[in-house]
Amino acid sequence: MGVQWQSVATVQPQQTQASLAISQPQSKDQLKLGAYLTNLSDLDILENNFSAEFLLWSIWSGLPEDNPSDNLVLLNGIYDGDVQRFEKVGSEKISEGVWSLYQVRSQIVQRWELSRYPFDAQKLRIEVGLQNPIKPVTLEVANEWAFPRNPGLILPGWLLKEGSAFTSERTLMTDLGITQLHDLSLYRQPMIVLQIPIERLSLLAFMPDFLGYILAFGLCCISLLIGRSRDDLVLAAALSAGGNYVFIADKLPVTAMNGFIGNLQLIFFMGVLFVVSADELIDNHLSDFTPRISRLLHILVLPSYLFFTLLGVYLIIP
Repeated sequence: MGVQWQSVATVQPQQTQASLAISQPQSKDQLKLGAYLTNLSDLDILENNFSAEFLLWSIWSGLPEDNPSDNLVLLNGIYDGDVQRFEKVGSEKISEGVWSLYQVRSQIVQRWELSRYPFDAQKLRIEVGLQNPIKPVTLEVANEWAFPRNPGLILPGWLLKEGSAFTSERTLMTDLGITQLHDLSLYRQPMIVLQIPIERLSLLAFMPDFLGYILAFGLCCISLLIGRSRDDLVLAAALSAGGNYVFIADKLPVTAMNGFIGNLQLIFFMGVLFVVSADELIDNHLSDFTPRISRLLHILVLPSYLFFTLLGVYLIIP
């Protein structure tokens, strides 16, 4: 069963464009897939991967000797020693064709979207396809309930939602040398995507990860409550906020700093500058010229600091 190629070439005066060879699987036989998720673990944000274990089953409608199920792989899996395991559990003949069952365990490559951290939600993707990207087999999802999960599965710190499965394709901008042409070639490799939506339990991550910011906010409030200048408290607040940012930067990739975390850092440092400026201006300058106005402004500094800081945090919460 071969691969059929089509070539399209457009010739213009004194200019020839590269032809685009497009190949599509041409097979009336279908390979239907479904999976049952049994475990999720090791969500590694810095290394961009997670671990999954599931049962994968297939139904082949063609001749048993042409069954391609044993050539299924995880297209976004990590191959490193025993990191990925694709073990066949059983196979038998049924009315719809040949049924096969596999036990799969692997680390999966995942690109995290962390601009809303710790209020983020992710979609874990597992891509299943054939090891030979140009094998002409049509992949289909078995049914609309093709990717259930173990109801007892718990992922600490996350809320798991119902998974889904759908057909997709991966584009290869090459013919992999099969035609020995030098033109631009395009091949669409079919695959099945198993997707698990998860949502972070934000309160569990907010308190431990942002404790330094909370401490900085409290120190600024205390320094404003004290009648005399307390530069040591303001300095401690600045160090606390800066240390919290370094802690998070070591825990998360740099892309996470462009969203909520970066804006939060800016708000707290602007608050520290506001406290320092107000303290210097009111206690060391205005008090010598207008003591009454100085006392009034000193009373208003703390409420205004609380108002603008809390308003800024409220506006940036996703």
